Amino acid sequence: MQEIKYADAGMDMKKIALCLGRKIWLILLAAIVGAFLGGAIYTASHIVPESEREYRSMAKVYLDFAVDETGEVYQAYNGYTWNDLMATDPIIDVTMRYLPQDYTREEVAAATRAEILSDLRLLTITITTHDRERCDAILQATGQSLAELGDSAKEFNKIEVIQTTGAALVTADSRTVQAVLVGLVSAVLLMLLGMLFCYVLDDRILVASDLKQITEAPFVGYIGAGKPFDSAYGDGLAYLREHTGRISVLSVRQNVVITQEKWQELCSADGVIVAAEYGKVHAAFLAYVIEQLALRDCRLAGTAIAGADEKFLRRYYGRAIGGRR
Repeated sequence: MQEIKYADAGMDMKKIALCLGRKIWLILLAAIVGAFLGGAIYTASHIVPESEREYRSMAKVYLDFAVDETGEVYQAYNGYTWNDLMATDPIIDVTMRYLPQDYTREEVAAATRAEILSDLRLLTITITTHDRERCDAILQATGQSLAELGDSAKEFNKIEVIQTTGAALVTADSRTVQAVLVGLVSAVLLMLLGMLFCYVLDDRILVASDLKQITEAPFVGYIGAGKPFDSAYGDGLAYLREHTGRISVLSVRQNVVITQEKWQELCSADGVIVAAEYGKVHAAFLAYVIEQLALRDCRLAGTAIAGADEKFLRRYYGRAIGGRR
């Protein structure tokens, strides 16, 4: 009995490509779903509750420094000094006077940041809170407080707010596009891996090489859907009958039980041609049928594939495949 070797056979890459090409719509669907899920998951995980959203407003303040007793301009103030000064009593007490009573000193101090970025004469005030209206109110009160400081402190001729921006929602760095691309690529890769895994498990008979992994019996050819065996391969059958004798054809369908009468017909013939139904017979089942033929001393004269998809075979072989040459 011939050793059955279909389980150890390599993969037919051309067959894989053609089979996957038929299901390209699944890959496209996976790409769309993956992109949607990637964007949706990222968006859902980065949605900030209303109570936790941050708003930020800014002001540019011009500092007109006075001159000291030596005639030099007061330049003792720097970024760190201003950030500390904003929370001291002389400034925050005045700020609180311009705010309603429901504001606290701790809230105002925590929300306020003052820094000099480049020019010592330009002070940047940044207010950050969880409420848009309170953010604008603190910024306005802070500007008024600094204006009073400019009028009262000897170090300044004047302090003036020259530019303000209203409170705006602080948005995190959005990576929605990256999330969509990651979801798309991941879904496509998973779909391809899944399809390849299914292909490895799928041992249905499609082409002659599938039969060659089971038996070395000569391959008679493909029979188109709806075509009788004799008319499709008359020349091949005539040759086999001339060199073998009486030929009997066994049409194999998945899990169909072969009757005792059919076994008697097969065993009494000089040779048997096994015709597997295209795409519907698994190699494991066909190997079982061939083993049963060998067990009954039925000579396997050849194999064939019935009901073949001619378009698939034309793409696989690069030409039309027919019974007659």
